[in-house]
Amino acid sequence: MTMTCRVCHGVSESFASAQILSKYTIEYFRCRDCHFVQSEEPYWLDEAYRSVIVSTDVGLISRNERFARITDRVLRYVFPQVIDSVDYGGGYGMFTRMMRDRGHYFFHRDPHCRNLFAVGLEASNAAQAHASETENSSGGNHFDFLTAFEVFEHFASPHQELERLDRMADQWLISTEVLPEPTPLPHQWWYYVLDGGQHISLWSQRALQEVAHHYDRHLVSYRGLHLFSREKLKPQWVRSILRDRGSRVLDHFRKRRSLLSDDFQRAVAAVQNAA
Repeated sequence: MTMTCRVCHGVSESFASAQILSKYTIEYFRCRDCHFVQSEEPYWLDEAYRSVIVSTDVGLISRNERFARITDRVLRYVFPQVIDSVDYGGGYGMFTRMMRDRGHYFFHRDPHCRNLFAVGLEASNAAQAHASETENSSGGNHFDFLTAFEVFEHFASPHQELERLDRMADQWLISTEVLPEPTPLPHQWWYYVLDGGQHISLWSQRALQEVAHHYDRHLVSYRGLHLFSREKLKPQWVRSILRDRGSRVLDHFRKRRSLLSDDFQRAVAAVQNAA
């Protein structure tokens, strides 16, 4: 049994079967060319997303803390010219809040999850929010920089989502665990997350490189983090920034003024105007 690979459009062969959500036995397919692993057509997604954040994701807060530290360094040392940024698939808005606390003009986008921590800072409101922040805003339609953490593995139609990313921002920093070689079976690798049923796209390094080539970007990867940039960067320098512990010495320099006070004043004004 075969399918068309959702990334490179090659031949994807039946690879393994597994039970998800403790009830459905489904088939996984592996691409002959780019080694991308995809599920069969995911008819179970409505059920899987009844709770957008699965109960077993106990690392949500620590993961956001780590990604915020690293992204802060990327913006200060790799892309210091960046003004507007957006967190794509930003969940509760925690990461957007953390980045604004560090002085970065971040906005939130996730139509599938309730925004708890970045209310009023949705990507659709970026132009309005920026009116009182900086005259250098792109206007909210396009961003300089985009993050998409733990999002790629959820793509049912990767290119539909990737084309949206391509329109939204020039530089992307994304996270997804790369398939080990040889490709593990579902019961051999935790990242299939069989109990949640939401991980339907498992990425190989070849598949990520295919994305970079297709969307005219350069790719640098380090331990589950992947930077797609318009310009060619020095891979060794980028990887040194993506190392969390190894790059902490940089935290003492080039600090930015927190936006916490500005956002508080804006939130108070919004409440008063609504009264």
